[in-house]
Amino acid sequence: MNKIFKVFRYAGISLIIIAITSIVSCLFTAIDNYRDGVIAIKLMESNAKHEIRVLNNAKFTDSHIGVYEFKPTMAQAIILSNDGIGEIGAATLFYLILGLTILIIANKKPSSLENLKQERLWQIVGAGAVLFFILKFLSKFLLDGYIEELTNHLFKYDYSNIGNSNITMLSLIVVFTIIYELLSYSRKLKQENDLTI
Repeated sequence: MNKIFKVFRYAGISLIIIAITSIVSCLFTAIDNYRDGVIAIKLMESNAKHEIRVLNNAKFTDSHIGVYEFKPTMAQAIILSNDGIGEIGAATLFYLILGLTILIIANKKPSSLENLKQERLWQIVGAGAVLFFILKFLSKFLLDGYIEELTNHLFKYDYSNIGNSNITMLSLIVVFTIIYELLSYSRKLKQENDLTI
């Protein structure tokens, strides 16, 4: 059982390290943008008329997407670097919360892991997924509002680059699978120990 708790602790520490590494990486990029005196973000016109042209039985739609460059303050550089805090902020905060929660449970309440039932485990996994999506939508909402205020409601943030979101979703699936397997293995070992006694 001690090996399982060690693995559980290492998983928590790994999530915290991933979160801290993401934060440090974003800070370095933000500092570079601040020092350079320019930041460029992809925006879309808020109330633009989409012009549709037909070319050889195909349609071309002008989406009015462009790059908005300006001299940022340090706070603006932190918020808007690396495709905006809406892209990585929610995942980073989620990994930090999850890692700290895992460490607290592993260190302070290890008996709660031994007595964990499968139904309760699925409730915890579901609550974690809900927390992630709440953080994701909250960061998107705050970033959208910030961009609208920054540009006097002329532009909105362009979310056409969804590659990071796919990687985040894949990371979440991996994290939840690892946690579930660890807890399942932990319960199996406990049952084997109870049978040998």
